[in-house]
This record gives sequence, C-alpha cells and structure tokens, in this order.
Amino acid sequence: MAKDYEYGRSQEEKVARSLRARGASVEVSPGSKGAADLKVEFPGGTKWRLQVKSTRSGGPASPTSKDLGRLKQSATKSRATPVVAKVSQGKITYESARSGRTLIPPKGKK
Repeated sequence: MAKDYEYGRSQEEKVARSLRARGASVEVSPGSKGAADLKVEFPGGTKWRLQVKSTRSGGPASPTSKDLGRLKQSATKSRATPVVAKVSQGKITYESARSGRTLIPPKGKK
C-alpha cells in the first residue's frame, strides 16, 4: 500500500510541476483523504480543483462516483472547476469532472 501511495503522490507532484510551468499557483494537498489532490489558480483567475488519477499499466484510472461527487462539491464551494487529471504513459490529460470534456490549462504569464 505504501508503494501505491508513493507512486500516486509522485504523479500528483508531476502534474503540479507541469501546471506551475504554465504559470499556475499550485497547492498540493497534505494527505490523500481530501476531495482534491491539487488546488490550482491560473494567472487569469481561473481556478481548478484537481483529482489526479494514474496507473502503472496502459490506461489511466478513473475516480469513483463518490470521489467525483466530493470533488464537484469541493469545487462548487470554492468557485472552481472540478477537474480530473489522468496520467498515463508519461502524458497528462485534463477532463472536466462535470461534462467529461477534455480541458486545456490556460496559458500563463511568467
């Protein structure tokens, strides 16, 4: 179990680094029990609450319906967009937790 947690945490850090490179302010959740793994704010004011999902195998994992509900509720309270970041084979994709649409992080100014 500890190995799975370490792997998941390393993937959260990878997503955080990627978003920071785009100029976003990123706060990584201190533990794994919260609704969102990352709290992100882009320079233009756009806010995301992110749940990071990853697997070592081919396809990315998906959050449970309970996790999605908690993420959406948390995002609504903070006026943010609930987003699922899927990490698979070194690539990160972002999806709206509400519509399932693919999202592209806003370009930031450094």
